Amino acid sequence: MGISGGGRDAEERFFKLTGAERAPKAALGDAVIDGNLVEVKRATSTTLNQVRAVKFIVLVAYYCPDGADPCWYVVPAHQVVALVARKPRGQHTENPFESATLNTRDLADYRVDDEAQLREQVLAAVRDGARYGDLQAEMARVLNESRLLASDSRERVAAVLRRHGLA
Repeated sequence: MGISGGGRDAEERFFKLTGAERAPKAALGDAVIDGNLVEVKRATSTTLNQVRAVKFIVLVAYYCPDGADPCWYVVPAHQVVALVARKPRGQHTENPFESATLNTRDLADYRVDDEAQLREQVLAAVRDGARYGDLQAEMARVLNESRLLASDSRERVAAVLRRHGLA
């Protein structure tokens, strides 16, 4: 679940409709279907926040605009990466693959009109994304490099802070 907990109702509805289970760790994703991790987002505006393409998992968005019927989108992992790759920087970060916003207008091809088909659409998206193993490996590399950069940055900044008596 997101920091605000705003997506909890979308997650619960997703679990009910698909038979998915909660992911063992939130950092991995929100749900698991047949052993496959899934990220579930809820949006009341056209913006999806904190999309983490670096995870290389299926993105499911529950779009609930005021005054309109809600709908679902199911985006394969490789398409999430392709959408995020267009961005010059991320949401609150330089690297867009770590966290980015997406607009539901860009997801029209991934709309699921019959929520009874949600589970099958997710599994189809998993199969579709699995064809891009090299892209998945590159996202794992991006994640590892981000972790190394963060660790190196913390060490260098800590050294300067110590030198100034600030740590």
